[in-house]
Amino acid sequence: MHIQEVILNTASLVRTKLFYSKTLELPVVKETAEAITFKAGETMLTFKAVHEGRPFYHIAFNITNNKFSDSFEWINNKLDILPAEHGLPIANYPAWNAESFYFHDNNGSILELIVRFDLPYYSPEPFSVTDIKEISEVGIVSENVEETASSLHVSHGIPYFPKSKPSDNFTVMGDDHGLLIITLNGRGWVPTHKPAQIFPMTVIADGKRMEF
Repeated sequence: MHIQEVILNTASLVRTKLFYSKTLELPVVKETAEAITFKAGETMLTFKAVHEGRPFYHIAFNITNNKFSDSFEWINNKLDILPAEHGLPIANYPAWNAESFYFHDNNGSILELIVRFDLPYYSPEPFSVTDIKEISEVGIVSENVEETASSLHVSHGIPYFPKSKPSDNFTVMGDDHGLLIITLNGRGWVPTHKPAQIFPMTVIADGKRMEF
């Protein structure tokens, strides 16, 4: 599943522009007084301004497989890496054949750079923002995980991710290119254990528009 665009809300469009364009160095492709769109590899990432609440989300970016150490140093020189399992900065996911690290954006969202070794992403060039290949995970917060997953499967044909066993509080759908991480409202996000909350978002994947 290829995630083509993710549309999120932000309480500060100005600070969000600074973070994503200056810290993450994502190109700005469109900007108005009420929204801004960045290019994250093959995915468009749009933020819309809201004037109530402080929405936060979880999104992960697939990166070039041979640039994990370089990407870690790139972020570590700019931001605090969030401690993962056992307080270590690197999270290993053997069942997914992946490893990653986490950090916050200006909105308090939990961002992740992840390498998935089953994908053929390789580059001989020095590390740059072009090694961010796509948005590969979007966190979907639900009051009923099983019902949400079933609806996505039936209505949009999104498969259950075979590397992760579904449960009543956490289910993963899609494939290594693009995943919907469906979590129960109030369940703690890895690695901070900050309780997930429901905030509006739109995901466009494989031409299908999904509103949450």
